[in-house]
Amino acid sequence: MKQLLTCLTIAAVTVTSALTIAQAQENVKEEVLAAQKQFYQAYESCDAEAMEPLVTDDMMYLHSTGGLQSNKTELVESLTGPDCFIEVLRVDVDSVRIYGDAAVLFGDLHFKGKGTPKVEAKLRASQVFVKQDGRWLFASNSSMEPVPLDTSIRLAEQQ
Repeated sequence: MKQLLTCLTIAAVTVTSALTIAQAQENVKEEVLAAQKQFYQAYESCDAEAMEPLVTDDMMYLHSTGGLQSNKTELVESLTGPDCFIEVLRVDVDSVRIYGDAAVLFGDLHFKGKGTPKVEAKLRASQVFVKQDGRWLFASNSSMEPVPLDTSIRLAEQQ
């Protein structure tokens, strides 16, 4: 009887620990997604002041066109003046992976520019957030246009 009670106690502790770990992981995912939402709200509204505390100093943003903003200053400066022409900018995240103080997100990036000609794109994006001083900060983005292999210009040039 004593052995049975010991086994049941160990099983209960194991299940409780697993549930606690799963809930903690879910809480971290929610924190990261909240940070990602703040980042894109500031980006979409071209709010340089709001953007400043949301990114690492050495962040990198690789655009699907090949353009690269390689630090916070370049990103923040792009949000001021006539260069900021964003109507819609968001990422619908479909996957979040947590690795300690780093998180990798994948999803669909939606972009629509203001003015004429209208620029609109649906891209795939990969992003990295890192936890620094207790806050999740944007560190990196890479976005690309998904194209079928048989329509790739580069592959056609190779043939």
